[in-house]
Amino acid sequence: MEFLLQLSLDGVSLGLLYGISAIGFILIYRSSGLLNFAHGGMIGFGAFLFFALSAWANWPVIIAFAVTLVCSFGLGLILEKWIIRPVFGRENLIHYILITLGLALMLKSVLSFVFEKSYHHLPVFVPHAFSRGWFGFQFTSFHIIALTAGIGVLLLYRFYFAFSPQGISMRAFAENRLTARTLGIPVKRILAMSWAISALLCALTGILLGMMNGPAADSLSAAGLKIFPVIVLGGINSIGGAVIGGIIIGLLETFVGPYASPQLQNLLPYMALVLIIVIKPTGFSGDRDFKKR
Repeated sequence: MEFLLQLSLDGVSLGLLYGISAIGFILIYRSSGLLNFAHGGMIGFGAFLFFALSAWANWPVIIAFAVTLVCSFGLGLILEKWIIRPVFGRENLIHYILITLGLALMLKSVLSFVFEKSYHHLPVFVPHAFSRGWFGFQFTSFHIIALTAGIGVLLLYRFYFAFSPQGISMRAFAENRLTARTLGIPVKRILAMSWAISALLCALTGILLGMMNGPAADSLSAAGLKIFPVIVLGGINSIGGAVIGGIIIGLLETFVGPYASPQLQNLLPYMALVLIIVIKPTGFSGDRDFKKR
């Protein structure tokens, strides 16, 4: 029983990280109606930048963490302004798809070249030796960081989009782009902020996944691909559904891990993706917009 409880805690912690990343993916989709295939590369950028600052430059972990988030936010602004904006609005979506795929391959290749595809364990904010038993669960530093980050992101998301003028504008634009344009909502600023916030959430996900498994370009790119099963499960327009989908995928991987090969463990999310698309393409949230697309 204790073993199953611990697997559940591991799965929820991992699933929250997938959920954080999925929120960033959905932000771009809701603001532009487009899918960001460079998501995995942006996750890797955050993880490796944090590693370079904390391990190579020997910066304090907190400072390296803050600088990484700021730089990733800036990366999102740069990508949107100089690469995405010139092709946004074109009728031929193949240009956008090819650009984001090219970005994904470029980021992965650069990171693999610089870091030689080696695995490095990132420093954590709580010592590795930390381990406490509460309510039948054994909490480690990873569990505390993942749970805190997941809950914190959800609360900040709720506050930002419910009360801040920028967040309200983004919600309005996501609901009805034509009406939002008519009302004078700044479209360019909305798109820029969507990419910037998405890049920041990617960096946060990459850092935390790197703390768990060590950052490697291949594994982090694979983590980016797992966003697709997550959003299909939860519904591509639903933030709450994305978190639930992330937790389901995390639990699936964690419970299968002790009894199956790593290859099967990595395959299961994509098997779930195919089944959900065939059986219930709207996801658990009943997202009809996704079914139409």
